[in-house]
Amino acid sequence: MAEKDELAKVIADLEARLKESEFELRAAKEREASRELKEELILYKKEAMDQHEKGFQKAVRQVDFFAKDLDLGLFDPFKDVKDGVLLDEKEIVADEEAADEGQGVVEQGDDAYV
Repeated sequence: MAEKDELAKVIADLEARLKESEFELRAAKEREASRELKEELILYKKEAMDQHEKGFQKAVRQVDFFAKDLDLGLFDPFKDVKDGVLLDEKEIVADEEAADEGQGVVEQGDDAYV
């Protein structure tokens, strides 16, 4: 009987170790998948910025084509015109966020809702 009890304890210990190993394996796989997704997101963001920059350069080339005497050094991809004033995009975003807060708009990630 003692031998049977000893075997039951060994089996229970092995089963517990197996469950723990399976849990650790799943966790490791999830960490790896998360890391891969983060790397993919970084690549997509870089691609989006590259496309933005290419589009900006394309627009500058067209302006140069149509208005040859214009000083193209004034163009900046990180500025925009708001209310007739050339501003840094960060200033525009800050103004819009302040206005949204005043209207009760809540942002969640890249989405906003009232």
